[in-house]
Amino acid sequence: MKILHTADWHLGNVFHGYARIDEHRHFLSWLLDVLRLEQPDALVIAGDVFDSANPPAAAERLFYDFLLDATEAVHGLQIVVIAGNHDSAHRLEAPAELLRTHNVYVRGLIRRDAETDKTDFDHYILPLSLHTDSEACLTCLAVPYLRPSDYPGGLTPTEGLAWFIQNTCRAYAKSAFKSLPFIVAAHFYAAGADICADEHSERLVVGGQECVDAATLDCGAAYVALGHIHKAQHVAGGHTEMHYAGSVLPMSFSEKNYRHGINCLTVDSNGETALRRIDYQPLRGLISIPQKGAATPAEVFEAIDALPRRDKDDTGDDWPYLEIRVAENQPMPSLMHEVTEALSKRAVRFCRMVRQWPETTRQTGRPAHLNAIRQLTAQDIANEAFEAKYASKMPEALVQRLQTAIEAATTDTQD
Repeated sequence: MKILHTADWHLGNVFHGYARIDEHRHFLSWLLDVLRLEQPDALVIAGDVFDSANPPAAAERLFYDFLLDATEAVHGLQIVVIAGNHDSAHRLEAPAELLRTHNVYVRGLIRRDAETDKTDFDHYILPLSLHTDSEACLTCLAVPYLRPSDYPGGLTPTEGLAWFIQNTCRAYAKSAFKSLPFIVAAHFYAAGADICADEHSERLVVGGQECVDAATLDCGAAYVALGHIHKAQHVAGGHTEMHYAGSVLPMSFSEKNYRHGINCLTVDSNGETALRRIDYQPLRGLISIPQKGAATPAEVFEAIDALPRRDKDDTGDDWPYLEIRVAENQPMPSLMHEVTEALSKRAVRFCRMVRQWPETTRQTGRPAHLNAIRQLTAQDIANEAFEAKYASKMPEALVQRLQTAIEAATTDTQD
């Protein structure tokens, strides 16, 4: 059986003020081409379909249009969708009964039996067949993102996930599909996974409190299809093959060197697997000036001059996103304006300028006695603050501008 594994689409994402609907449309068009070429039996989407619990209508329309197009592209294709931490489980499951008629199975909410109030673990056991047949030959245990209210109180995230997996496996062992190999689709932060530490684009809980021991899922599955972490990678977790498919687009500048794409998995009747990666090139890339560290203002303008110029009729569909990191040794109030002007004729989408100042351990020597402090003028305080931050004296031109502003403010107060 052939299965495509993808995750972390983040439909509806806005990147530094730029809506990304065209980028996601480009990815989904590419994915449809892959489906037509590979003719898989199932597509597993392991959470974070949307970027927020309340995605824009255009993002929802794109998602549901894709589901219909995908099931038409491969007759008999089954699609498994689980909710991630960015998704609203209620919203994702709202059209579940309608989607089921198109072989799309959504698992987001934790369903409980109305009479016993116990979790209905059978609900998360999904038999899958070849797209050319209707007889089940593999089972998917679909585990959505679990919140503390989804498992017994007092359990840690690792214990809560273990509790859910163990009970789902017990239900599976009693089901009519117990003799079939099975895979797991889940969405969580596995301990030891390589994460985006600089900008926290995965929205991890501070201190790693939701971090889970991946060995929890070493349950005999042929493969564990993971979502949540944006870097595609294998996760060490015992004998079970566990993989993050990674995000389909870079979600921060810290992810600019990530490889994007999907995993293609084949599972035979004995549960033996073969895995290969299918790479995807996003519509827009990311550029940093400089590539590492920070540049001087002169180096920044030199790098801007080397960027490609905008063509008159170019709509900018594939222009890369740009960030600039500049090292300043003194204030440059007009720098942002000058950079914006220089970029106005360049074929890039300017996102941000990160300004860095030199570190200093210089002691200010500010007098501690209250009367002495009261003797300080506004100019004295400004001079002291400038020297503490830039490790140099305030330029005379800036001194004059500040003095003019102080005199104007003093005159206004006296009037």
